[in-house]
Formats: sequence, C-alpha cells, structure tokens
Amino acid sequence: MFASLHPAAQGAIWGLLIAAVLYGLEYYLLKKQAGERARRQHKTEAVFDETEKARLHAVRNMCALVPLFFAVMWWMLF
Repeated sequence: MFASLHPAAQGAIWGLLIAAVLYGLEYYLLKKQAGERARRQHKTEAVFDETEKARLHAVRNMCALVPLFFAVMWWMLF
C-alpha cells in the first residue's frame, strides 16, 4: 500500500494510526467510566475528574511520540 514511500514515512503513518486508536480507546473507556459514575451519583452529565484528565493528557503526550518511535524503528528495520 505504501510501497513507494520512504520506510520512515511508512513507520510514521503506522505510528499515527496506532496512536489515534490508542487515544480513542482510552477516551472511550474513560468516558464510559465517567458515565457509570454519573449514573451511580444520579447526575445527568458525565464529567471527567482531575485524575482522568491527567490520565488523558499523559496518554496524549505518549501518543505524540509513537509516530516518531515507529518512524525510527521502521527506518532501522526496513
């Protein structure tokens, strides 16, 4: 599919895809957890608490490095 691209570009594309899926799954799971907590507390709106916000920020920062890591590894291996 990406045969004509430089190996580092291929790795960066795969890294972007994996980072997006990782962040999306983490957001989905935290939103689900916040929704369950809101239902238990009889609230109408699910809101992230500080711990969940910090967790999302940490995952976001890690996801920013995943494409770079994949680009370097792809370039070294292929």
